[in-house]
Formats: sequence, C-alpha cells, structure tokens
Amino acid sequence: MKKFRLLLAALTIAALSPVAHADLSQGAHQFKSDVKSAGKATGHAFRDAGHAVAHGAKKVGHAVANTTRNDYHATKRWVKDKT
Repeated sequence: MKKFRLLLAALTIAALSPVAHADLSQGAHQFKSDVKSAGKATGHAFRDAGHAVAHGAKKVGHAVANTTRNDYHATKRWVKDKT
C-alpha cells in the first residue's frame, strides 16, 4: 500500500510537470514582453526629454545671438553719430 501511494504521487507529479513548465514558460514570455515595452517607453521618454532640452538651448542661443548682433549695431551707430 505504501509503494502504491508513492507510485501514485510520482505519477501525479510527472503528469503535472509539463503543465507547470508551460505555465512558467508563458509567465517568462509575458515578463520579457513587459520588460521590452517598459524599456522602449523609457527610451522614448529620454529621447523626448533630450529633444526638448536641445530645442530650448537652440532658442536661447538664437536669442543671445540676436541680442548681441543688435547691441553691436546699436553701439556701432552710436559711435558713428558721436564722431
């Protein structure tokens, strides 16, 4: 009787093993998909942030260049008027 129970337990475990493996495999695949999606979303967020910073820096650079140019010409006109 004890051998029968042991044999029954072994057969039950052997029968359920592929089911457990399939469930684990599906879970691993879902985890991989989730990690890839999260990585892509993070990459896109960093790209967008970088573009926003670059756009702002470009606007500031143009503003400084325009102000410098305008001040240069204003000073040039002032000197020309005084001499």
